[in-house]
Amino acid sequence: MENYPNYPLRNEKNMRTMLAAAKKAYGARDMLRVRTKEKTVRGIGAGEFLSDMDALGNALLGLGLADAHIAVIGPTSYEWLLTYYAVQCGVGVIVPIDKELPDGEIANILADSGARALVFSGEYADTVENIRGGLAAVKYYIDMRAEKNGGNTLSFRGLIREAKDCGYEQREIDENAMSALLYTSGTTGKSKGVMLTQKNILSASEGGLSLLDLGQVCMSVLPVHHSFESTHGITMMIQNGTTICINDSLRHFMENLQLFKPDMIFLVPLFVEMMHRKIWQNAEANGQAEALRALVEKSNAELRAGEDNRGRYFKNIRDAFGGNLKLIICGGAPLSARLMREFRELGILLLNGYGITECAPLVSVNKNRYYCDGAVGIPIACCDVKVENADEDGDGEIWVKGPNVMLGYYKNEEGTREVMKDGWFNTGDIGRIDGGGFLHITGRKKNLIVLSSGKNVYPEEIEEYLMRIPYIKEVIVYAPLADGMRETELCAEIFVTEEYTAVHSAREIEENLRKDISAVNKTLPTFKHIGRFHVRDREFEKTTKKSIKRFAM
Repeated sequence: MENYPNYPLRNEKNMRTMLAAAKKAYGARDMLRVRTKEKTVRGIGAGEFLSDMDALGNALLGLGLADAHIAVIGPTSYEWLLTYYAVQCGVGVIVPIDKELPDGEIANILADSGARALVFSGEYADTVENIRGGLAAVKYYIDMRAEKNGGNTLSFRGLIREAKDCGYEQREIDENAMSALLYTSGTTGKSKGVMLTQKNILSASEGGLSLLDLGQVCMSVLPVHHSFESTHGITMMIQNGTTICINDSLRHFMENLQLFKPDMIFLVPLFVEMMHRKIWQNAEANGQAEALRALVEKSNAELRAGEDNRGRYFKNIRDAFGGNLKLIICGGAPLSARLMREFRELGILLLNGYGITECAPLVSVNKNRYYCDGAVGIPIACCDVKVENADEDGDGEIWVKGPNVMLGYYKNEEGTREVMKDGWFNTGDIGRIDGGGFLHITGRKKNLIVLSSGKNVYPEEIEEYLMRIPYIKEVIVYAPLADGMRETELCAEIFVTEEYTAVHSAREIEENLRKDISAVNKTLPTFKHIGRFHVRDREFEKTTKKSIKRFAM
């Protein structure tokens, strides 16, 4: 990394050795930055983090929690990160819980995981009171915000202040044993507990490092209980020597971009689409949309001639995102090739990657100077990727093998056997690898539509085309059963942007959609044409990762 000769950290045995190396390599620089109540920035060095982590680890051992499963819930915070690393670096197994789950599902995960302690952010005090009576196995509830113990709840800060040496730093770490238990929140049903090791997580992290040129300041935006954020937004950033700024709330997203001024962020497509929409809404509101389109055309022509003026031409757009933003890495859901191209035209490199929790999660990612719009990149060096049972177009099941692949599903041998074979993991995704080595995701196997004509259609492909209609915000393509047994035609369920709905009648929206969908159909084979559509009056139900729940439609 430029100006940081000790980075990136590679080939770390476990998280403790990684953090010890980070303490030495970060020196006096900030490892973390947080927003204060006064809306200022507080920097936290690696030394302070390690000192607090060791104190928390000793305190947890002092409670008799050696080798225990310890759950954590709450938004991204200094305390959440301390808990995540303290547990894995010498206590037991961390169980990150999705903060947006209902109380009953939180209780189910605590029971299924066998958690003996729950570390929670103060805003979950009511949830704790609602569920603790039915969770006899959970012996300790630790409040991140409480300054002192109260009732049946322990103070996180009190534990750190009063910790005694219980041999935490001398505890042996088996990098091949389960150290994190992550419950998936998929789009198609019941979650499963994914057993990950430190070797899995560090392999995925270092796989990303080997392909990416990363920035010096990033902002952590995505929910940290997801492996994409915990592995790449946090662990990979520490290994890269990047200062991590914690976005305390989605409500403060734009404000915190101005406060922290990151040069890179990790996002899911929903956020990228929001940023893109904001750029053009602002241009329209200021009467500058046509001028901006003309400037993009001019800039593109100059780029083709070898002249790059994007930094000057689109400075006001960069300023709206803090002034320094150069790189967005996107994952978690399909991303439009158009968005990758259009952000690049504005001087912000948007790279798409592909991962799945069971692979800790990274499988592939586009490189800074070797990318393919619409593809999810090239596989990381540590893992093999193959396409099985490919059709005439080369699309087949994506299988992955390597040190990033999970141990299996917790207490679910049957589920593990369904997806694992000779060390290979079946992702359940359908895709192909092109001549340049780029992986393309076509869709999910479980979403496959088989028409009565025998033709196979992956709805995600058609949805990508429909999303090019600028006023469509969300869409699901499906094929209803005719006579209860045959899928004969494709239909679309559409949610239109609020801005468009505000200035167009229902009849106008329907007429415009009919015209624009007809134009899309002309670019596709007949069997992929949308026959009918329905306009929704509300957004689709989503997972907490902001993926649409197809099964709930």
